[in-house]
Amino acid sequence: MEDDRKPAWVRWGGVVAGLVAAVLIALWLKDMLTPKGPLQRMKVHQITLMRPPPPPPPPEQKPPEPEIKEEVKLDEPQPTPDEPQQADAPPPDGIAEGPAGGMATDIARGVPTLPGSGGGSPWAWYDALVNDAVNSAFQAALSREKALKNKNYKVIVKVWIGSDGQVARAALVDSTGDAKADEVLKEALKGMRALRDSPPADMPQPMKIRVTSRA
Repeated sequence: MEDDRKPAWVRWGGVVAGLVAAVLIALWLKDMLTPKGPLQRMKVHQITLMRPPPPPPPPEQKPPEPEIKEEVKLDEPQPTPDEPQQADAPPPDGIAEGPAGGMATDIARGVPTLPGSGGGSPWAWYDALVNDAVNSAFQAALSREKALKNKNYKVIVKVWIGSDGQVARAALVDSTGDAKADEVLKEALKGMRALRDSPPADMPQPMKIRVTSRA
């Protein structure tokens, strides 16, 4: 009842003052909470992933050069004439010269011609077996041992064949001039395959084999 007796401006003045105060407080809070200066947008950094360059092509490989193997040439048997001429006579040691370029072996016996033998050796068939086996052994050694390659030498090898066809003993009469090459020749003879036939009982031993190599 007492408020009803107050003037209207008093009653409404308090309400207006409260509203004004609320507005001022709201503006002050807005001013405090609003960042100063122009609004800056958040920058988004873009990262571009570069694809790595392709690997370089592999280097071109040259095909391996074919291995050149020195051939072991066998002396072809020469026909024996009925009347040998002086120009066709063998050297004093009974061994013919080997071919140029490579290694060659042959058997030297120097036995006299027997009546009815046709001018050949009675052990020629066994000589051929030994010569073939020796050439095979030396060809294998030549392909794997550098000590025998690109050398010029001529040596005589004495070989004893056992009753089982194996090389029982081998000795160098001469030297190639290279101790390593001499040892390789001896080992090649010792490792020679066994012959399929035993030596004839009347065949003289040792067998003399001449080894010739020409670079």
